[in-house]
Amino acid sequence: MIKSGHINMKLTLLKKSLTSILLVSMSMFSANSFGYTPKDLQGIWAMHPLNNGIANLVEFSGNTATLHPVQCDFETGLYTVDSIEKSNFKVNKQNQIELYNEQGEFEQALRIISITDNQLVLEEAASDTIMLKFHYNKINKLTPNCIKYKKNIFKSLVLIWLKLNIISAI
Repeated sequence: MIKSGHINMKLTLLKKSLTSILLVSMSMFSANSFGYTPKDLQGIWAMHPLNNGIANLVEFSGNTATLHPVQCDFETGLYTVDSIEKSNFKVNKQNQIELYNEQGEFEQALRIISITDNQLVLEEAASDTIMLKFHYNKINKLTPNCIKYKKNIFKSLVLIWLKLNIISAI
């Protein structure tokens, strides 16, 4: 009986130790435990075009974010740029980019989902139930992704046309 109690006590201690190790490991690798900094964002980022043609460019330099609002023309691959907007920004502990106007008033928050050397994924709450996700590529000069998108539209149209012709042939 003493041996059995001794073994149970060792098993209990082992379980507690493993649980502690697991909890520490999970907290080390959770999405929000890695703190991004403004340095991680530095450079020019081109947004993948949305269905409505918005393909903004954003340049992070120091603690300043310069937004170049871009509207792609799907048919031509050309684009227009609206008025450039400058904001001060910081990255908070929840890995959100907080944007402030020139008067220092809060304007917008975008959650950083991931950053690599050449890709950035941000998320914004459009409402309490709708989250918008934005994908960016790091680029060397201010050039939106409209041309790439035009090619994708063309491929999509060709595939739709082929499917329609195959269905009508059946």
